[in-house]
Formats: sequence, structure tokens, C-alpha cells
Amino acid sequence: MTLKWTSILLLVAGLLLQSCGGGGGGGSTSGGTGATPGDTTKPVVVSTNPSNFGTGIPVNAVITATFSEAVDSSTPASAFTLAQGSAPVAGTVAFTGGTATFTPAARLGNSLTYTATLSTSLRDLAGNTLASPFTWSFITSDCNAITLAKQFNLGAVVGGVGFKALATDGTSIYLWTQADFTATVGTIFKIDPISGQILSTTNVPLVPMSPNSTPNGIQFVADITWHNGALWATGTYIGPGGTFPQAVFRINLATGLAENPIPVSAGLTGEVTILQGLASDGTNLYVAMDREQQTTVPPHLIVKFNPATSPKIPLSPALVTTTGQATRLDYGGGALWVFNNPNFQKNDPGTGAILASYCKTDGGANILYLNGSIWSIKDTVLMAYTLP
Repeated sequence: MTLKWTSILLLVAGLLLQSCGGGGGGGSTSGGTGATPGDTTKPVVVSTNPSNFGTGIPVNAVITATFSEAVDSSTPASAFTLAQGSAPVAGTVAFTGGTATFTPAARLGNSLTYTATLSTSLRDLAGNTLASPFTWSFITSDCNAITLAKQFNLGAVVGGVGFKALATDGTSIYLWTQADFTATVGTIFKIDPISGQILSTTNVPLVPMSPNSTPNGIQFVADITWHNGALWATGTYIGPGGTFPQAVFRINLATGLAENPIPVSAGLTGEVTILQGLASDGTNLYVAMDREQQTTVPPHLIVKFNPATSPKIPLSPALVTTTGQATRLDYGGGALWVFNNPNFQKNDPGTGAILASYCKTDGGANILYLNGSIWSIKDTVLMAYTLP
């Protein structure tokens, strides 16, 4: 009996030793310790937004840094700071996944240099900290960032190059395209802003800049706007006696002729006036122009006039003086929208005062206001942006 119980006890002991990895059979792959070595790899910053030495950064920018691994969400907020010179900037800090975010409590200043710093108290999930403090700097611009809400690729039919301008009747979007100054046709696409579908296509014959061209034939369109149920434009047409004046005119979509052309008032001796952006508030037209070859008045300005009562586009008074060419204008939401490359502004249509400035992000030299969004087109892509 004693021998039997002794054998049983020895068998149980052997089984226990095997289940614990003893006896050299099926043991741990970590040298018999039964534990995996700890994570000792320090986190590394792989990218920042804005980038180091970035310029033209929106004053409503949110500052972020992305890491090589997830960071501890309980990392103290003091690990991520922003300063303008020696003055700290107030804001809130969050660590989510592999990203750190600094949201300023107020808009940043214009044309100022800011420095962001990540300290060595920032740590990953295993408690490893940055090897050394990480800093980067950027310079702001007096503009607010806009957010892409939707986009439509209209396809090769609209052409990837050439002149483009946008207008709206409040429901549809109208896109004017013209290959260049020598083009024999301009095309108007009517687009559904909800689906991006092209609803109709209208070709407008253009005429060469020649004394023999059809009177009132359109040679070039700079910008378009919807005014009192018709499409109007700034551009060049064939005037009396084979001249080539610039004017504001109504586009006859059936004949391709410039109707009711309103030329520019006479300027200073030797002055060359170039018409640019065009917008309508339903009663008045807003025209951007460059007054070249003179130095006594602002060279870039926007005027406001009533085409029903004005036989010519006035050169003064200037509603808005711009720092560069205002190549596109639009009116919507009770404001005048001015594209002043590379950004655009929201202006008071009565006083011309800038109400807000926005950063243009797509590179398209045009804007359109519709249903609370800003629209733009670059190459063949039509984009809608949400305003902050």
C-alpha cells in the first residue's frame, strides 16, 4: 500500500513540473524567466502641422504632432506648449493615439512667428519619454482656414487648363471655360451643386481680335456673374470701328454677342485699364480693375455702380483697394467676396471694409459663394468649402 501511494505522489509531482516548464520540456522561450522583455523604445516625432518654418499659416490653425507610436493620454498638458517669442500662448492640449494636439484659446496674431515645443515629459504607453525636447516654428498669415466639404471631378470635358470662372443663379453653378486668348469658342457648363452633374453645355463663339470680326463679338471673358436673370461678364469685345474695348456686358447665349456693353470711363493720359473680377447684388455690379501706367491713384481697386443708370464703368470712388489683382469677385450672404491671390476676403458691400480673411487651399484662382459655402475649381475638380 505504501509503495502504491508513493508511486502516485511521484507521478503527480512529475505532471506538476511539466506544467510549470520544469525538467527542460516545452519551457518558456525567454530563457526560463517566463516574462517578455519590456518596451524601451522612445517615441519619435515623425511629422508636424504646420511644418517647421512653414509660412502663411492660418490664424485659426490647430497645431499637431504625429509620433512613431501611441502616446500616453495622461501625459501632462505642459508637455506640449506654444509661444510667440517669450510669451506663452494659452490653449488646450490632447494626446490621442499617436497624435498630440494644441488648440489655441484664441486666434493667433498676424505675420508673427510661433514656436511649438514638446518636452521630455511626453511619454508613450510604456512610459518611455522623448529622447530630447522637440521644437519647430512657423509664421502666421491673417487668414482663416477653410475646410473641404465635398468635391466633384467634372472630367476632361471641362479641360484641365485655360481660363475658368464661376457664377450662380442661386440654384445652379455656371462654369465658363476658355482655352486662351486665341480660342474660337468659350463654353458654359451648368452644374448641379448637389450631385456635381453637368446639366447642360453651351458653346459661345468667340471672335479673333481683328477689325474684320463681327461687331459686338466676344473675344475674351475674365469673370462672370448672374445679374437680373442673365449671365454678365467682364472682358473684351469687338467695338465700334473695329476697336477692342474692355467692358462689362451681357452674354447672349444664343448668338454669342456682347449685349449692352458698358465701357470703362476715360482714365489718365497713357493709362491702360484691365478689368478683372465681377459680381452682382441684384442691383449693382462690382468690378475689379487694374489701372496701369500711372502712379497717382491706387493701381488695384474695386468700384460699385448701377448698370441700369451708368453709361460707363466709373474709375472712382474705389469701394475697395486691394494689394494685388482681384481676379474674381462674388456676392452672397450679404457680403462681397474678393479673391486677392493667394487668399480671399469677405468684405462689407457698403463700405468695402474687410470683415474676414480666408486662406485659399486649392490653388484655383476663382471663388463662388453658394448656400453658405465657398466654391472653387482647379483643373477639372469642383470643390465646396465650409467656412469657420
